[in-house]
Amino acid sequence: MTETKKKKHVSKKNKKAWRKHCDIKDVENFLEDQRLEERLGKFETKPDSEIFIIDTGGDGIKTKDEDIKPISLKKLRRSKLGEFPKCFEILLPDSKVQDPNTKRNTVKPVGSKPTAFSKLTDKRKYEKGIYQKKIEDARRNRKMALQKKRRAKQVRQNFNLDLWGKDLPDSKTIPSTLCDEFIPPQAQLHNVLPEQRLRQKPPLAQTLVTRAAVDVPHPGVSYNPSYQEHQELLQEVVQHEQKLIKKEQHLDRVTTKMFKKVTAAEKENQWREEMSEGLPKPHNPAEHDSESDGEYKAINPPVKNKKKDHKARRKQKERLLEKERLKREKIDKKKITDIYKLRKLESSIKKGERVREAQRVQRAARRAARARAAPPALSAHPAPAPAPPLVPPAQLSGDLRRVAPAVNLLRERFESLQHRGALAASRVMMKKKRKLKSYFKPGHKVTDQDVQKFIKNHNIEV
Repeated sequence: MTETKKKKHVSKKNKKAWRKHCDIKDVENFLEDQRLEERLGKFETKPDSEIFIIDTGGDGIKTKDEDIKPISLKKLRRSKLGEFPKCFEILLPDSKVQDPNTKRNTVKPVGSKPTAFSKLTDKRKYEKGIYQKKIEDARRNRKMALQKKRRAKQVRQNFNLDLWGKDLPDSKTIPSTLCDEFIPPQAQLHNVLPEQRLRQKPPLAQTLVTRAAVDVPHPGVSYNPSYQEHQELLQEVVQHEQKLIKKEQHLDRVTTKMFKKVTAAEKENQWREEMSEGLPKPHNPAEHDSESDGEYKAINPPVKNKKKDHKARRKQKERLLEKERLKREKIDKKKITDIYKLRKLESSIKKGERVREAQRVQRAARRAARARAAPPALSAHPAPAPAPPLVPPAQLSGDLRRVAPAVNLLRERFESLQHRGALAASRVMMKKKRKLKSYFKPGHKVTDQDVQKFIKNHNIEV
């Protein structure tokens, strides 16, 4: 008869004692089995062919007489050349758990040989001289870096260098009062006052002609254009119209739609409320009686003045001190980190200054090129942008005799002169809406006799 070991009663009042005296080996074993099944798969779901293998071949080769001949190790290796090497099987994944990172980068295995195609491309690059050029560039860069390093280490020994250069001022730039054959040119230039020193004037800005006198029209304006050219011109017209519509919508949004529409009655009521603001309201007995019947209720509920005891005040003071301490620690920590980041901050500031300086130079160059290429400003109005001409598809015809003019030649020449700077931009060619002349006084009722008289006086055929 086996004696059961009596369990020892221990205290489990805290977590440390609970972990020490609790036996959880059965739970760990169960979890380990679950993990193993997750990696290898459950045996209940696997077919028998994966679990059991019937070995019918043996270690030799069968003949017709069912005799087994031993096979040599060399032949065995030759037969298994196409298989995966046995030494690398441990590197293959044996877990059935899916990879959590589905987009993992594929790494090229070490020792992979170049393909025939890569060898061919390398050979072509070598014949073209691409690799040789790279080798020469690397050699030249190394040489330049070495010279720069030596130049930085070199200490200046002689001080005979002329700081002002070899180009001395010409006698034409020196006033005639100082020109003397006994005075050297260096002394003459030295004695010239700054305000009297002649400087070379900058060249005058020349306006570049960037637009021809007659612009070549778009191929889509032709009387018999191709489908692609006509569609391209149609897209330009659509984009131009979209810009105009967008501008019109913006103006409508910031002017008309900013103010809501108010009727005359609502406007009158608003004016009455604004004018009566602050005046005593008339007495209404019905409202007075209804208020007197009910109890008085304030808008805001009364506030109770609850005093804090010593403990609450102490806790509040401790919270404030702790908050101040954390804030001070954060500031000190930031100071320390800023000290360690001084070099990085300095390099980032210098880099930003270099980038901004380069951008400033580029902007100045672009501005100067735009100013040189722009036509002279002869008026305050800019030249109007011409709308792209378009012939509707319904009016297209393959015959020159039935072609209708798409643009006005006078307007086209006038706009061309404005764009080239030969004529000041103005709105002379814009059509003005003329007001219709009123032949009758306001409030006059037009009769049939008035109409007949108007037709007779103006010789209108009906």
